[in-house]
Amino acid sequence: MAAPWSRISLSSPWKKPPAAHQWADERELGPYLIRSEFPLRDVHELVQDLGDLQDDIEKTLGLRCQPQAIQIHLFNSKRSYNQYISVRIPEGVNRQALYVPGTDAGRVYAYRHSDLETDVRHETTHALLHTALPYVPIWIDEGFAEYFEVPAGRREKGNPHRGELQNAIRFERWKPDIAYLESKRELLDMKKREYRDSWGIVHFLIHGPVAAQESLATYFEEIQSGDVPMPLSKRLMQRIPNLDQAILDHLMK
Repeated sequence: MAAPWSRISLSSPWKKPPAAHQWADERELGPYLIRSEFPLRDVHELVQDLGDLQDDIEKTLGLRCQPQAIQIHLFNSKRSYNQYISVRIPEGVNRQALYVPGTDAGRVYAYRHSDLETDVRHETTHALLHTALPYVPIWIDEGFAEYFEVPAGRREKGNPHRGELQNAIRFERWKPDIAYLESKRELLDMKKREYRDSWGIVHFLIHGPVAAQESLATYFEEIQSGDVPMPLSKRLMQRIPNLDQAILDHLMK
C-alpha cells in the first residue's frame, strides 16, 4: 500500500519559482514525462509497467483516459525528495509519495526505496483516473489505486489485501460496509483498514458477478454525465440479493 494521505491539493501557487532541478535521466512515454535523479534503466520494469498502466485501467474499468500530461518525478533518496518537496509542496514533506493534481498536468513524486514501484503505480493510477472522470470519491479512488499498484499478474489473486481480508473474515467476523466507506470525505479519514476494505469492494466490482460490473459501469456513466450518481451501495443492493454474503463469498474464493 502506498503511504496514506498521499494526495495533495495545492491551495495557493508558489510565491517564488524554485531553482531548476538537475535530473540524471528524462523520458517521454505516452502521457508521461518521467524525470529521475538516477538512470531509468535501473527501474526498467517500472517504466514498462507505466507504459501499460493506462491501457490496463481503460480496459478493466471501461473508461477513457484523456490526454493530459502526467509528470513523474523520481528521487534517489528520501533526503533529496524532502528537499525538493519542502520548497514546492511544503504540506507534502515526509510523505512517502504524492499525487498532485493540476490544470496543466498531474504530478507524481516518489523516492527510491524498496516500495518505489508500488508507490509510483499507486499514485499514477490516481493521476490517470482523474483524467478519465470529473471527480472520483475518495474511497473508490484509493481502492482502485490499491488494486493497480501491484504488477498486472498479481492483481486478481496476489494482492496482500486478499489474505488480510480472508483472515479478517475468518477470525474477526469482518463484513463489508460500503456505506461507511462512502461517508469518507477527507483523505485523513482513510486509515490502513479503509484502504484494505476499499480494495476488497473494488475487487468485487471488477471480478465479481456481472451485476456488480454493470453497477460500476452505470455509476461511472452518471459521474461523467454530471449528474449526482446514486450511491454505489444502494445500486448494488438493488441489483444483488444478499450483497454482503456475495462479497464475502467472492473474497474467500
